[in-house]
Amino acid sequence: MGSSVDDTARAIAEGKQRRVRRRTLAALTVMAIAIVVAVLTVVLDWGWGAWIAALVTAAIALLVASLRHQPVLRGAAVVAAVVLVGAGVLVVRIPPITSAGWELEPAARLIGATDTIAVTLAPATGEVQGRAITDGRSLWNTSVGGSGRVEAMQLGTDAVLLFTDSGSSMRDNLAAVVSITDGKLRWNQPVGQQRPFANNDGVVVFAGDKTTTGIDLQTGKSLWRYAGEATAGSGGRSSYDLGRWISRADWIAVSDPAGSKPVAVLDVRTGRVAAKIGPAGNDFVIAGKTFVEFGYLKNGRRLAKGTPLAGGRSWQVGFGRSASQEVLDVVDGQARALYDARAVYLNADTGELREVSFEDRWSVNWRDSNVGGRHVAVLQRDRDRQIADRAVVDAATGKLVELPGRGHRTALEIEHFSGGTAIAHATIVDAVGGESHRYARITDGAEHGEVATTEGNFAVAGDVVQVGRRIVALGND
Repeated sequence: MGSSVDDTARAIAEGKQRRVRRRTLAALTVMAIAIVVAVLTVVLDWGWGAWIAALVTAAIALLVASLRHQPVLRGAAVVAAVVLVGAGVLVVRIPPITSAGWELEPAARLIGATDTIAVTLAPATGEVQGRAITDGRSLWNTSVGGSGRVEAMQLGTDAVLLFTDSGSSMRDNLAAVVSITDGKLRWNQPVGQQRPFANNDGVVVFAGDKTTTGIDLQTGKSLWRYAGEATAGSGGRSSYDLGRWISRADWIAVSDPAGSKPVAVLDVRTGRVAAKIGPAGNDFVIAGKTFVEFGYLKNGRRLAKGTPLAGGRSWQVGFGRSASQEVLDVVDGQARALYDARAVYLNADTGELREVSFEDRWSVNWRDSNVGGRHVAVLQRDRDRQIADRAVVDAATGKLVELPGRGHRTALEIEHFSGGTAIAHATIVDAVGGESHRYARITDGAEHGEVATTEGNFAVAGDVVQVGRRIVALGND
C-alpha cells in the first residue's frame, strides 16, 4: 500500500516536472522567436510598434520560464526582463528629449527674446505678448492693428519690429516697434511701399524700389532719405541677395535709381555718403569699413578689390575660383567666398588672404536654403556619389561640429544663423524607422544646447526656439 502511494506521488511529481519543462521550453521558444522578430524589425524596418511588441513578448516569455524556479532566480528573471525592454528602448529608439519649456496657444509664434522675456505674436488678432522665459506666464501684452501678412524682426535686445505688408501698391505698408522690456508701443505708422532692410542700434532702414529711408528706432521720426534701392549692407550677404533682413549694419549700398553704375555707400546712422563706387558687376559685399568688389582676372581667377569707407588703403588680391557654386558673404568681419569644399577669407582692412579646406572630403549642401554664415551644412558621398552622411562644418576652421544624438540623419540643414551662431535642424531615423527632429544651437564651432521633438515646425529668437508649440531656451539646457 505504501509503495503504491509513493509511486502515485512520484508519478504526479514527474507529471508536474514534465509540464514545467514543456512550459519552460515553450516560453524559451517564444522568447527566441520574439528575439528573431526584433532583429528582423531592425533589418526590415517594420517600425517602432513591432520592436516594442517583440521586446515585451520576450520579457513575458522570460518571466513565464522562471515561474517554477527558486525566488532568487525569479527575481533575477524579473530584473533581466526589465533590463531587456529598457536596453531595447535605449539602444534603438531615439526618444525626444524632455526639455524644460512651456507651450504656446495654437497659431501663436515666437518673434523675439531676451535672457528673461520671450515675445510672441498671435497673427489673427495682432496681439503681442511678453512672457517669462521660465514658465510662460504673461508679463505684458499689447495689440498692433493692421490687416495683411505680419512679419517680425528683433531690433537689438530691447525691441521688436512688426511689419505688415498691405499686399497692394494702392495701400501703404505698416510698421510698428514694441519694447520687449515693458510692451509699450513706441510707434506705429505707414512706411509707403518700403520694407525693412537693416538695423543699427538707434536706426531702422526701410527700402523700396526708388527710396531708402532711415527711421529713428525710439520715435519713428524719419532721420534721412536717399533716392535709390538698398542692395547690400555690412554684416549681410552680397548684393544679389536683396531680400535678406540684416540684423546689424553700419553701412549700406544703395543703387542709382536711374540704373547707372555708381553705387552710393551710406553711413546707416546719418545717411551720409561715404563713397560712390562703380563696380563692374553685382558681386560685392561690405566687410567692416571696406567695400569689397569681386571680379575676374584674364586667366579666370577671382579678383577682389577693397575700397576703404572711413580711412585706410585700397587693396586687391587674386585667388582661385572653384567650378562649383559660390556664395559671397561676410563672416566675423571678413569678406568670404564659399565654395564646394573650401572657403576663402579676406581681411577687410589689408586684403590678406586665408584659405580653409574642409576635412575628409565633405562638401557644401547647396540645397540648404540657408547656405551662409560661419557654420555650413555639408554632405559626404560614397564612390557612387550617393549621400553617405550629413554634418555641420565650422567653415572658419574646416572642422566638423560635434552634434549630439544617435541614429541616421536623413536630412540636415541650417535653420537659422546670425553672426557666429547657428541653429542646425537634423531629421533622424532610428533603427526601427522612428523619426525625430533635433535642433542644436552652435556657437564658435561647438554645440551648446539642443531640443528634440517629433514635430518639425520651428522659429528662433536669440537663444530661444519654438518647436511646434513648445518654447525652449537652448542656452539654459
